[in-house]
Amino acid sequence: MKIKGLGVLLFTILLSCLVSCGNNGKSDKSVKTGFLVNLVEKTDSCKSNPKNAYEIYIPERAAFSKQLPLVIIIDPHGDGKFAVNKFKAGADKYSVILVASNYLKNGFENFEEAINVLIKDVHEKYPVNKATVLAGFSGGARMALGYAQHHPVNGLIMCGALANAAQITAVNCPVFAISGTDDFNFVETAQYLFQDQLIPENLKIELTNSSHNWPDSLILTDAMGFLRFSLIPANIQTTGELSIADYCDLQKARIDSMKKQGDYLKAALIARNLSTTALFNADKSFNPVYAGLKAEKDYKSQLDKLGKSLKFELDMRQPYLEAFTKKDSLWWKKEIDSVNDQIESEKDPITKDMYQRIKGFWGIACYSLGNQAIKEKDAVSLKKIVTIYRMLEPENPYGIYFSAFPYFWKGDTKTTISILKNAREAGFSDLNLLKTDFPAAVLSKIE
Repeated sequence: MKIKGLGVLLFTILLSCLVSCGNNGKSDKSVKTGFLVNLVEKTDSCKSNPKNAYEIYIPERAAFSKQLPLVIIIDPHGDGKFAVNKFKAGADKYSVILVASNYLKNGFENFEEAINVLIKDVHEKYPVNKATVLAGFSGGARMALGYAQHHPVNGLIMCGALANAAQITAVNCPVFAISGTDDFNFVETAQYLFQDQLIPENLKIELTNSSHNWPDSLILTDAMGFLRFSLIPANIQTTGELSIADYCDLQKARIDSMKKQGDYLKAALIARNLSTTALFNADKSFNPVYAGLKAEKDYKSQLDKLGKSLKFELDMRQPYLEAFTKKDSLWWKKEIDSVNDQIESEKDPITKDMYQRIKGFWGIACYSLGNQAIKEKDAVSLKKIVTIYRMLEPENPYGIYFSAFPYFWKGDTKTTISILKNAREAGFSDLNLLKTDFPAAVLSKIE
């Protein structure tokens, strides 16, 4: 496998990886009691396309006729149940209806039309108002942004992926970005951290430590609250359980807690989000908080250290890409062991995050190069990539899945089936990909 063009390949893959609507009646918990309507939690599908399935969650509310804002959630693996569970606490607190797609996933070509069908179906069946927020992680975040560039939406929550300033500004709605400082996609967010003037007016950024995963429910709840208040009329100061003043008090407490823990970068970004949003900063009380955090010596030191770590990381990407073809598995084992040791022993959180990002970059490189080798039916290159992938992430289901192809290509059906069963047990769930890659005779043995 030639190294030429790998930089372009990885950039493309990073964009794609970094890129519902008849009723199935599963787990329906809807019950009317007195003046309250209990929560609704079930699987549904679009009337016009039953394949376009989704999970819906409606929190308990005063009356069924009360219409609530709609939050559409896109998980890159099409795991609607997992995604909706991440947002339930926020839905309960801020009174929104959640819909998480089981249909959309990374690589879905006609995602804009699928989202349109989904939104139309939900509006026909459930008590949603005209306000719509899209939320997504990684490739799901990129689909949410892509949809918002061509359709009116009232807000975006982007996790594990971001975009350039022109793309963010073009969506013409608030964009709340949550980025893991240990995520290999963090560089997309880091570009905005060194100069305030580079941050689009509609972009709000919060940092976390979640690697390349959905953030925890607490952070998602805060993000939902931020956008939820922007959807209510200006003369109403409450929604769900909290008022705007309550929300601001909670954020001040978070800032104080992070400052005490030494997380000045995270604290400063929360303060900036609030100080640049008139809804939360009517009395200008967040202006001195933000200015004070930026003036702290520790803040400046952390920002400087972050800049140096990012430069080192980016300088190493091309040499590491070349190492996939130039270096043997023994070299890679030593390199992987060394980085794992650094992650384990490093005391400085910024440096530790850098090593986590490097390891994450190796993982996405293995994924993209493995796919390229499969497309070219290059068994030699694929075996080498799989060896590195399995050393790097032994339980990664895609690493296991990739290892089945050399056996399949040479007609060893028994070993192919055994490996695919192992991949399924490890969590491989992309049944559409399985059906594309392998014949029915193989699939019948692993289901």
